[in-house]
Amino acid sequence: MSQQPTTAIPDFLVDYLAQRDEQRVTETLNMLADLSERELLLVKEAAVMGWVQGIRHADQKIPKDRQVLFTVADACRSFADLYPTITGWTPAADEDVEADR
Repeated sequence: MSQQPTTAIPDFLVDYLAQRDEQRVTETLNMLADLSERELLLVKEAAVMGWVQGIRHADQKIPKDRQVLFTVADACRSFADLYPTITGWTPAADEDVEADR
């Protein structure tokens, strides 16, 4: 069986992806830092319980609370309009939010 040749990812693309990962982490940490202490506790508890409920029958190890919180907050940022309470998203003046739901 012959092997297919592998093509290395260009350095500029590797650098770009690393830069975007770092930017995403920074933006998520900043979003969490902007929450009040009470908001942060509520979000953490809901995120952790949601995670636990989601995998309670799976053979997975549950990560530390802070990793769950970051992962869930980062996922919320990806769909800011679906989670406006956490992300602070507001519709643009010309958007009809109700028509989308």
